[in-house]
Amino acid sequence: MALFDLKNGSIVLNPDSLALPGFREIWKKDKTKGKDKATREISYVFFMCDYNSPYAVYPQAKRKEIVCKDFMKDEKWEETPEVKEAIERYHGFQETHTMRLMRAAKGAADKLAGYFENVDFLKTDDNGKPIYTAKDVAYNLEKVGSIVDSLDKLETRIKKEVKTDARVRGGGEIGMYER
Repeated sequence: MALFDLKNGSIVLNPDSLALPGFREIWKKDKTKGKDKATREISYVFFMCDYNSPYAVYPQAKRKEIVCKDFMKDEKWEETPEVKEAIERYHGFQETHTMRLMRAAKGAADKLAGYFENVDFLKTDDNGKPIYTAKDVAYNLEKVGSIVDSLDKLETRIKKEVKTDARVRGGGEIGMYER
């Protein structure tokens, strides 16, 4: 079930999603005429959580900073309990086993990138022995290509999964109110 659609650069809610805890509270809490605050908060949830979000390429902490700046117009904005609930629900509704594996793999890849960023051949342990050796780093660099290939294959598989869910007989697309 798709909770949101992205149409012309704006988040469009599937009416069913307003019945779900978290989303319903965000919507009800905004008393403004155009529901601008609710739309921004729901956009935040979408862009933070959705697998196809253009922000999905960023590590989680960096993504939060950028999405806050872009949608909340305040880099220091904090998630409300309603937004936290909506994020938790959204993750649960869209995540498959493959997506969960991909999320964990991307987290590990981010940590691996941190390893390479912190390599210092002059750094030693308490015994004066080098922490990083050229041999170890070269071996790890050699394996990075296969790791990237594996991540790409997994991402392609997930995209096929997501696409399969959105297709109907005859090659048509499921309409917004038909999901």
